[in-house]
Amino acid sequence: MSESSSQEIGESVNNLGLALMEFERLSRENGLWTRLWLNWDSACSEFNESFSDFAPSALSVLKTLAEDPQTKSAGVFGVVRGDDVLAACQLNVAGLPGYSGKVLRLRHLVLSPRFDFSEDTTVDDYVDVLSTMFAGTVRCAETAMPADHIKLHFRSPADREFFNRFQRELSGSATFGSVQMRGAWLYLTKTQS
Repeated sequence: MSESSSQEIGESVNNLGLALMEFERLSRENGLWTRLWLNWDSACSEFNESFSDFAPSALSVLKTLAEDPQTKSAGVFGVVRGDDVLAACQLNVAGLPGYSGKVLRLRHLVLSPRFDFSEDTTVDDYVDVLSTMFAGTVRCAETAMPADHIKLHFRSPADREFFNRFQRELSGSATFGSVQMRGAWLYLTKTQS
């Protein structure tokens, strides 16, 4: 996939009104992980919920990655809007059996507690965050974590439906040679130039 194809995906997402959201690495080093931790703890308290009970298995994996020295092959990335971290996930790139070239995987996707507890959060808000996460992951496969293949793991059956629409739209595009749904994963293979 060319750099211009990656930019086109990002521009398409921005044309949907998502320009205020950024996809960034979240680490202790850049302060964004600390911001997530403080903001999400505060959000849980606002809804009389315990942050220690909020997504403990995923957050324990992300916390270790975000607080350790950063590497080029793995890290925590997220959707940031202003001072708010709206979502976080693990990205890692590696050679995997059965693939020629590297594979970038998105796992442990967690959304801000506001998505779990607030009645003001809409489906459109959720779609905006997932779209930004998708476009950011594709951009990472071109820049920070170069990879020929991308695999995205879903949080829920609703995510599967959302990414099923992406599959239909992206199948036959010049950017991806292969787009497939397999269980709870969306598999993308970039077109070789």
